[in-house]
Amino acid sequence: MDFETFKESLAKDVKEILDSRTGGDTQVESRTVDKMNETYDAITVKPEDSNIGVNLNATALYQEYEGGKSYDEIVDGAADVADSALKSRPDFDVQAFSDYDKMKDSLAMEVVSRGRNAELLETVPHKDIEDMSVAYRFVIGETAQGTGTILVTNQMLDN
Repeated sequence: MDFETFKESLAKDVKEILDSRTGGDTQVESRTVDKMNETYDAITVKPEDSNIGVNLNATALYQEYEGGKSYDEIVDGAADVADSALKSRPDFDVQAFSDYDKMKDSLAMEVVSRGRNAELLETVPHKDIEDMSVAYRFVIGETAQGTGTILVTNQMLDN
């Protein structure tokens, strides 16, 4: 199975599993995720009534498939990860992002390689220091899967 077919099948099958578990309508879409130091194809999963979701790294999952892991095992694992992450996702007010007074206590800095992140840095506020750059994130919560953060973008500042 090629990568595009894998992504389409993964999105459809994860949605079916999550819809059957929750009895609801889960939104699932394919997209490219730009993160500091990496870009990957993802399947974004979120409840119908939410702006907050989870990204499943389809690139990494396809590498597992190419490495010999069964497709069904990958789908079941991805659905479990998405289900767990959605149940433990932090609860926060999306409208608060436009209010600095509400968000300033959750602001954190991240030091990254300027060269490796040049394209992404064009879309985020940052300060260059030598060959590094300081970018900014909002820390939105802690879960068993790790710390949830959102990269501050120029678009956020424009709104």
